[in-house]
Amino acid sequence: MRITEYRRAFDIILNFAERFKVRRKERVRLDESLGRIVAEDIHAPIDIPPFDRATMDGYAVVAADTFYADEDSPAELSLLGEVRAGEFPDVRVERGTCVAISTGAPIPEGADSVVKVENAEDLCEKVRIFKSVAPSENVQRAGSDIRKGELIISEGTLLTPCRTGVLAACGINEVVVRGKPRVAIISTGDELVDPLNMGDGKNDGQKDAPLPKGKIYDVNMRTLSDAVSVCGCVPLPLGIACDDADDVLGKMEEAVRKADIIIISGSTSAGKTDIVPTIIYEHGELVLHGVDIKPGKPLAFGIFRGKPIFALPGNPTSALLSFSLFVAPLLYKCSTAAYPTQIKPAIKSTASTAAAFSTAEEGILKNRTVKARTTMRIISEKGRNEFIFVRLSVEGDMMLATPVLKGSGAITTLADADGYIFVEKGREIIEEGEQVEVFLQPALTDEVRR
Repeated sequence: MRITEYRRAFDIILNFAERFKVRRKERVRLDESLGRIVAEDIHAPIDIPPFDRATMDGYAVVAADTFYADEDSPAELSLLGEVRAGEFPDVRVERGTCVAISTGAPIPEGADSVVKVENAEDLCEKVRIFKSVAPSENVQRAGSDIRKGELIISEGTLLTPCRTGVLAACGINEVVVRGKPRVAIISTGDELVDPLNMGDGKNDGQKDAPLPKGKIYDVNMRTLSDAVSVCGCVPLPLGIACDDADDVLGKMEEAVRKADIIIISGSTSAGKTDIVPTIIYEHGELVLHGVDIKPGKPLAFGIFRGKPIFALPGNPTSALLSFSLFVAPLLYKCSTAAYPTQIKPAIKSTASTAAAFSTAEEGILKNRTVKARTTMRIISEKGRNEFIFVRLSVEGDMMLATPVLKGSGAITTLADADGYIFVEKGREIIEEGEQVEVFLQPALTDEVRR
């Protein structure tokens, strides 16, 4: 294992993003398109609005009939009828006549403006106008918002609620979008048991068989699958491989056939059963193995049969943290999706990568932060960049951060944590009461405890 500096590791991995960006296209319904990336320019098939329409309740008139009208000398027009929103008028407005009209209704032929209802008096067959209007006043012209054939959404645009609204306004019910990256997920370890397959054979989760002695339930398949989904990708859980090179290789070959990106957890360190990096090295390209962080040191990254593969530590906390630091940025880049909003980088990339990616995307960790004071003295491991998971609480007007000291092998380390403190190498002690910056993991945080 050759340890790589964490910023350098981030640069190396992210520089593969363009090479593995998903180019597939697929057509989806508009109601399934939110958060997807448009794969082709979209042009408006119709004018918006599709007809001249009233922007006020009132009376559709020929503007010239109202010139010089005021309270003392109102104009008097013959009322021909009424047009409501959703109806199309079958009457023509001539000089000396008008039509009652609702907001959003089409302007009748011959009319060129609308008098507000509060500036008129309905006399049944006649209407008195007390204020003049100019041509086109209180009228929205056809195509004034969007012209037929106009480019409304460019290729590469993220579909937000506002943009899907534009598509809906144009009557577009299907969109061509970029395909979501398919991410194969493999767990390794003779000790693992799939909780979904422990039961009465129906996998209904109602009758769980006793957990065999010496076994533990697989955690990483669940957490990593859900983390992949959060990144806008499609998880493909492939199950558990035992600590056997042929079995692991078989799962990896299956992953190549089914997925764009591969994640495998466990068997990445330096023990006799830690065989995954060796398999990547022997059958592909092992780009890096080992990063100077705690937890997460055994991380490996490489290329296997032309597909990027991440080998994450088996400990649940280490695996999910490594995913957040190194896998998630690549997934976002490969899917051309945007990072979540309200984000702030905890660790920035080096200058070489920062120049290639925008400021909003150059950080490894991109989460909201809060200032808090530590409730105890924290001693970091010497010579290692370390992430200290903490639980937040409020005492008076002060935010407090208490370390969660259960270790990376405990899934409750994540469940009990609201975020983490990053302690850079060279800083070994954080004193009790010292103010620190806590990075909030959206997937970890529920509410700050009071």
